[in-house]
Amino acid sequence: MVRVMLEDADYCDVPSDLMTFDEGVIVFWRDGEEVGRHRQVRIRALELPAARSFGRRIEEARKTYPNAYRSWTTEQEETLTDLFHKGAGRDELVQALGRQPGGIETRLRALNLLTEEEKLR
Repeated sequence: MVRVMLEDADYCDVPSDLMTFDEGVIVFWRDGEEVGRHRQVRIRALELPAARSFGRRIEEARKTYPNAYRSWTTEQEETLTDLFHKGAGRDELVQALGRQPGGIETRLRALNLLTEEEKLR
């Protein structure tokens, strides 16, 4: 989806996965078929609403969980493994790693420390 911001504060959402430029016109495509076109002189901006909302989600999550959506380091994985083997619970792991509970569970499964059926307690 692309939000096309037009002159006069008007806009339209175009279900597009590709844009091409053709003699002063932006052509929008979806799955290989043209789904719209707008003259470049009328366009003020192009936005990707889904990407914008995901960015906000990350920012909000990081207010509570500073490492949310960040790549795991070897050191963090070692800390997770060590704390898990010592019997640390969900809240302790969240506090120590600064990550969301779901992210911790997913990493524990990737490290084969939790099965798909098990939940972090």
